[in-house]
Amino acid sequence: MLNPFLNNDILSKEEYRRYAKHLILEEISINGQKRIKKAKILCIGAGGLGCPALLYLAATGINYLGIIDSDKVSKSNLHRQILYNATDINNLKTISAKQAIHNINPSCNVNIYSEILTIENAYERIKKYDIIIDASDNFKTRYIIDLTCYKLHKIHIYGAIEKFEGQITVFNYKNGPKYSDIYPKNLQLDNKKCSNIGVLGMLTGIIGILQATEVIKIITGIGEILSGKILIYNALNMSFKKITIYPVKNNIEFSLNNLIKRTNIISEKELKQKIINNECIEMIDVRQKFEYCEKHIVKSINIPLKEIKYRHNLNYIMRVSESKIIILYCSNNSRSIIASNILNNYSIKHLRLYNGFISW
Repeated sequence: MLNPFLNNDILSKEEYRRYAKHLILEEISINGQKRIKKAKILCIGAGGLGCPALLYLAATGINYLGIIDSDKVSKSNLHRQILYNATDINNLKTISAKQAIHNINPSCNVNIYSEILTIENAYERIKKYDIIIDASDNFKTRYIIDLTCYKLHKIHIYGAIEKFEGQITVFNYKNGPKYSDIYPKNLQLDNKKCSNIGVLGMLTGIIGILQATEVIKIITGIGEILSGKILIYNALNMSFKKITIYPVKNNIEFSLNNLIKRTNIISEKELKQKIINNECIEMIDVRQKFEYCEKHIVKSINIPLKEIKYRHNLNYIMRVSESKIIILYCSNNSRSIIASNILNNYSIKHLRLYNGFISW
């Protein structure tokens, strides 16, 4: 819960009318709405994820928002970035977003930063806020958010989307995992944006709203916070799956072992050579079944990420790993990294195809 001391905070008559449906919720009530009003939220990125998150946070009664984004609105943004319309094209997203937020909630103070988040400005920007929403679309920015939030003890709400699938979790919450625990820098991940890989427009709304929901839960101290678990949503089969993640322990022995485990990467060239040499390998495609059916590496099998923790699948992989080299792959890296962490937790030896099927 944020802002436990509310002695001098009040709601106006207008706010009582506007947020009446909140006030009759026992879990929120008057004090919860006061906490929502008082909280300071920074959204890094005003694109597909940031737009729905900002819209609902403003409508919910957040009175202090910050927005960081250096981009201008383009026509291709309009199918998913719902704060903007055709008249905003070529305008800075921050300026258009601020105006749209004021149309929804005139009382909301919106601070805009029309710039790229860098290691030089991150500390000054992030330190003023209670909760940080990561709505960025590149790994460089995510690592800057991760490091700065960790140093400043700020809660970091992460979301990401690709094609028809999205994921969300809460990092740095009560000594929970942080972003670099599951995507360490030594993985050298390539940047991939929506403009390069495509995304279903409505998917960004779902994940962005889930990020906003976690913000309100943390502010008011209600519900179970999505810390230590990644929630994965698939739009094609309308499925949600929670996967447990584990923080890196702060000791040298564990860190060294962890580093060794996380360097189990095989390149496309190395894998093709193993296939040519007829080595004993078992390739596991952790993408969704429809992706596997469309196209996959010959002789690979399909165990979707959401099913990899099923006991019969773990038993199978464990048994096969005794005689074959297990190789995981997905479209690029994200899902295979999570699958790799799961196998690491069960001490199952394996390799992970770097950059996945997209490099094949």
